[in-house]
Parts: sequence; structure tokens; C-alpha cells
Amino acid sequence: MKSGLAKVSKFIPGIEGIFLKKFIQILKREMIPIEIIDSNGKKYATISGDIQHKLLIKDPKFFNALISPDAFSLGEAYVKGYFDVSGSIRELYEMVWEKLLNTDQSKSLLTRFSKYFIKPQETEKQNIEYHYDIPSNFYKLFLGETMGYTCGYYTDSNTDMSEAQNEKMEIICRKLRLKKGDHLLDIGCGWGNFAIYAAKYYRVRVVGITLSCEQKKYADQWILREGLEQKVHIKILNYRDLGKEKFDKISCVGMSEHVGRINMNLFYKKVYNCLQDDGLFLQHTITTNIKRKNGYKNSFLDTFMFPGGELMFQQELINSATGSGFELLNAENFRVHYIKTLGDWIFQMETNKDKLIKIVSENIYRIYHVFFIGSLVSFRQKEIALFQNLFYKSKYYESTLNYFLTPFSKKGSKNESKIT
Repeated sequence: MKSGLAKVSKFIPGIEGIFLKKFIQILKREMIPIEIIDSNGKKYATISGDIQHKLLIKDPKFFNALISPDAFSLGEAYVKGYFDVSGSIRELYEMVWEKLLNTDQSKSLLTRFSKYFIKPQETEKQNIEYHYDIPSNFYKLFLGETMGYTCGYYTDSNTDMSEAQNEKMEIICRKLRLKKGDHLLDIGCGWGNFAIYAAKYYRVRVVGITLSCEQKKYADQWILREGLEQKVHIKILNYRDLGKEKFDKISCVGMSEHVGRINMNLFYKKVYNCLQDDGLFLQHTITTNIKRKNGYKNSFLDTFMFPGGELMFQQELINSATGSGFELLNAENFRVHYIKTLGDWIFQMETNKDKLIKIVSENIYRIYHVFFIGSLVSFRQKEIALFQNLFYKSKYYESTLNYFLTPFSKKGSKNESKIT
């Protein structure tokens, strides 16, 4: 079998052929077994023998991704349909992640010279539908009945997706010490799943806020079906516009990733001011463990999924919260639970692909699919984690002892006695 490199010049002339040759050299050097197939059916293998994964070039714009191949350029080319993959995309992503996608790509001599041969891509902003205003039935096909769009909690290997989401909501209710009559604020309430769960099982009054009209519409209909319209109210409201109303407990499940580092102090101060003395605030959020280099700010996440979003270090969140007056009671890492959650979502997406692309374009389907795969790998490699941080707005001269009791203690009173 002849080398794929020997065939490149016959495949694509000019600068595009140079980029393809360079790309194949990278794949060979990193020992990534893959076969590249052009639109004429010609094949360029990186190894001899049986190959499980094949890349089919569908559009000449694919070659722009090869100028400096990395997670962003190749991810963009995939979601735009410039190439397809035969075989498991998840397996291929995991195979190339460490060797190709997880390295900061420095500009090579070839890259610097490319501007003289290829017209630079226009920096057009992707005008895809706003993330949460995609029809709710699209999400329901892979999130299931609970509509839980953050990690569940898997008590064992047999726990299914819905059980894991309900267990996660139960844990949050218990951490917040919810009791009948409490007034709960749920910031970033999504489709209303946690607000409804808390009202239904803990008989609390809930105000949920979201910026998505589609989510509010879905939540309002769900609330009516449950007969909870006197207990749960969903508002279109930005956290910045929260007024003087006070709440006994506050939750924020999977929203603060959208806040960003520059706004996080303001966010905590708003939450602190809306919380009654002796109140509890639970923040359920993804954190990062990787400090990115300057000049590498553009990413698949920023462009396609969460424009304006930003992940922070766990310690940054704690510092910001305590600087706003909060006291940290508990921090728990759910990283491995998100790996299992994403695995479930990916399986459901692949199972329901035909139904999903009838609701949205295949372009949007690909965005979610590859984003979940990339996120799963990042959680597995410990690049990111998921923390539940429980904060306390303690009084100056007394604190509730019960809040400081750990479930790991052999003894522990359930009485909320005071330490003065």
C-alpha cells in the first residue's frame, strides 16, 4: 500500500494540498489511525491495515481548518458539515484529544505564510438560535422527563438518568434544609424542574427566574399540570434586576457559568442582599482547573454554545462569595457524576438523532453532540469539575448549629440550636 503522503499532490493542488499533507504528517506522528477520503473517493490512510475511523471531506472549506488544526477549527468544520466521520465520533474524539485537541497550537512558519495564499475567513459571528430558546421538545428527547440540564447524582452503576436527576434535586433540597413554608428563589430555573420538585415534595413557595421565554412557557405549563400555580411563579428576570424581596433559601443550579469572572462579585452581592439572615445559598456550577494562555480566548464553547460564558476556578468562586459576606459551609465535587450524565445525554442524542434533526437543523444537532462529547472528555481528564457550594448568611453574633453538622458524624442533633 502506498503512503497517503505520496498521493497528496494528486489529490489537491496548491496550498490546500500542502495543508492536507501537513495534517496527515501530524496524524502519523501522533500515531492516530484514520483514513481521509476526498469527494472523489480517493483514500489517504495514516497507517496500513484495518482502520475503524474515516474522515470524509465534503466541502473545500474544510482545508481552512487545517491551517492550524485544533479543537476549535476542527470542531467548527464538523458542525458546519465540512466533513463527516464514519465510526464513533466519541471514540475518535477521545483518541485524538490528548494528542491533537488538548494542545495549544503555536503558529508555525506554514501558518504565518498561509495569509499570502488563502484569503482569511471573515470573522462573521454565528447567528444560531439562542441556546435556551430552542424548542423544548428538542431538549426533552435527550434530557428526559425531568428536563435536568446539569449533572445528576448516580448512587450506583444501575442508576438511570431520571433517577440521577431526581436524586440531585433531593440532595439540593436537603442541603438547603428546605421546610414547609420556606420562600425559595431559584436563579436560572430552566424549565422549572427544581422549582416544581421543591414545591411538590417540600411544600415551599418558589420564585424561579430565567431569561428564556421558551423555558418560562414550558415551566408554566408544567406547573399547571402539577396544580402548583399557587406555589411556583416563573419570571423573565435578570439576576441584576432582583429587587428588595427577601428569601429564606436561594439556589442557582447550572446558571452561574454564564455570569463571568468580571460580574461574579456583583452576582454574589445580589444573592446576599436577597437572602434573609440565617439563610442558605446553594450554587451548583462547573469550574475549571486549567489556566488558559493569553491569546487563546476563542473556543468552541464561546462561539457556538455559551457566548459570554466563563468558567472559573473553585477558589475564585469561594473568594468572591466570602468577600461578599457569605460563609462557606460545604463544597462537594460531582465531577464523576457529570461524566455519567453526559454519557447518558450522548446516548440519547445518538438514539434519537432522526427525531432531533426534524426539530432543529443538523448543524445545531452537531453542535450539541460534539460539545457533550468534548465536555465528557474534559471532565474525565479533570480539566473541569462540578461543585456544589453551600454558603451561609450568618448573623454577626450567633449561628445555627444544625448548619454546621456533618452527615459523617456518628452523633448529631436535628434541633436547630444556636451558638451564641
